[in-house]
Amino acid sequence: MLVHICCSVDSHYFLQKIQEDYPAEKIVGFFYDPNIHPYSEYKLRLLDVQYSCDKLGIELIVGEYDLEAWLKIVKGLELEPEKGDRCTVCFDRRLDISAQKAIELGHDKFTTTLLISPKKSQDKLQIIGENLSKKYNCEFIFKDYRVGNGVEIQGKQVKENSLYRQNYCGCMFGLNMQREQQDKLTDELIYPIGQQIQPESIEERLELYQQRNLLKDCDIVKQRFLNYRLLSGKVTISKKVVPSYFLCYSTLKNNKTQGRVE
Repeated sequence: MLVHICCSVDSHYFLQKIQEDYPAEKIVGFFYDPNIHPYSEYKLRLLDVQYSCDKLGIELIVGEYDLEAWLKIVKGLELEPEKGDRCTVCFDRRLDISAQKAIELGHDKFTTTLLISPKKSQDKLQIIGENLSKKYNCEFIFKDYRVGNGVEIQGKQVKENSLYRQNYCGCMFGLNMQREQQDKLTDELIYPIGQQIQPESIEERLELYQQRNLLKDCDIVKQRFLNYRLLSGKVTISKKVVPSYFLCYSTLKNNKTQGRVE
């Protein structure tokens, strides 16, 4: 059976349940999620899925990150709300490619870890899955592992295994809408020209979880601190602006400077 994987938060518990329910099946994970943006976030979620699958002893196949093709199919749906038509098109694309991959590898069954996410419509996923099942003659396995205390167990396992819990679904359009509703800056899409890794950025998390993978047995401890992003700045000498580049979170030799925050 081929299991399309969206992220480790949804896959870790889901894969264990599938292994329990289908002990005779060879379970293969398939990470195909070109909707995830930016690319650093995609790499971070893939890294975590690899870590999770390694723990569970599940083979993982990585699909193509064909972002341009994904952008074409959702064109005109950029302003659709979460769970709207853009999500439907996105699910259809990812599950269609997954079904094709299942056939290519000789599997007669496929499913998706999206089914366990409380933020996704199971009815919509089931309809898409069953339509693809008829199209490719490959059985779609519908399982509701949210029932009972499934979501609670899922969350507990994420914490116990120090898995990465993302704070948005994946695509840039959904991210922008979510940050607007939260009245927050979409700093995930801001990059320093000098490629400096900034505190609490996706790139810093990627380095953190790479270290976790090397250490294997470790705890990730959260700390609160004052975080900011420098959006613009200038240096003036005798009231004239001079060419300059700001290194964020850098300090001067005397540890003192003057400025104005607007």
